[in-house]
Amino acid sequence: MSTRSQSDDADPAAAPTPLVSYEPSAFAQHLEHLMDNEDARTGTGLLFHAGVREDRQQALGTLTRYTTGNIHQFQVPSLLSEYRMQTQNNLRKAFDHAAEESALLYFDRADPLFSHTHDDGPDDAESVPSTLEYFFDRVGAYAGVIVLGLQRKGHVEWARDKVHLVVRFETEAP
Repeated sequence: MSTRSQSDDADPAAAPTPLVSYEPSAFAQHLEHLMDNEDARTGTGLLFHAGVREDRQQALGTLTRYTTGNIHQFQVPSLLSEYRMQTQNNLRKAFDHAAEESALLYFDRADPLFSHTHDDGPDDAESVPSTLEYFFDRVGAYAGVIVLGLQRKGHVEWARDKVHLVVRFETEAP
């Protein structure tokens, strides 16, 4: 996935990734604009922030109009392991399997990637990228449509320049 074009990266005045509040018809319009041409359908990233699972699933359904219809969904905590190489292997399998089917790839509950630590020895820590670096390298290389589900605002702000659209869902009423 090409997150932001190289010209965007080189230009500090480049427009920030759009942030929209989720409302089904408005979301559909934003998607139509984003996916306007065939080339935009590959390497496109969205970030879903907050909200209830049902709303995010509804948005995924809308998004499948622009993809193959296959969705590979992962709860990120189920991919994390005690050891860095095991975690990266789990992530690699998720990305590779989805790529084989040109599937929409959805990583829900991705916040633990930002704080997950491993029990690797000190030698291993220097020789391989962190899980977060590895994950976002794979996000950037993914040729299909990818969606990240994050809850924490700080994580959203950090990841915002790595996607094309941030969708803010309303949180459930107390």
